[in-house]
Amino acid sequence: MKGKSTIVVEFDGVICENKFPDAGEPIAGVREVLSTLKKAGFHITIHSRRTSSYYKNFLISNQFQWIADYMEYYKLDYDDIWIPDKPIAVAYVDNKAVKFCKNWEEITEQIINNVPI
Repeated sequence: MKGKSTIVVEFDGVICENKFPDAGEPIAGVREVLSTLKKAGFHITIHSRRTSSYYKNFLISNQFQWIADYMEYYKLDYDDIWIPDKPIAVAYVDNKAVKFCKNWEEITEQIINNVPI
C-alpha cells in the first residue's frame, strides 16, 4: 500500500503569528487549509526551528509538547511534529522559503533586496 504524501508546514509565521519565543494567534485561514489538506489525504507534518538543539538553553519548556498543545488548543489538524532536521515531503510551506526554478539571478536579487544582514 502506498503511503500518503507529506506536506510540511512551518509553525512560526505560517501556522501562527511569529511572536517567538511565544506564538501569536493562528493565521487567518490556516484551520481551513489544514483541514482541507487532511481531508484530501495528505499527511501534515509541522516543522519548527524552535525544536532544534540550538534553542535548548533559550526556550524553557519542551517545545515539541508546546507545539502539540498549541495545535490541540486551536483545533488545528496535523499528523506529526518533526524534530530536528528537514523532513522528506512533496511540498514545504514556509514563510522564509525562496522557490527555486533554475532562477538563480532572481533568487539573488530577492535575497539581497529583501533579507536584512
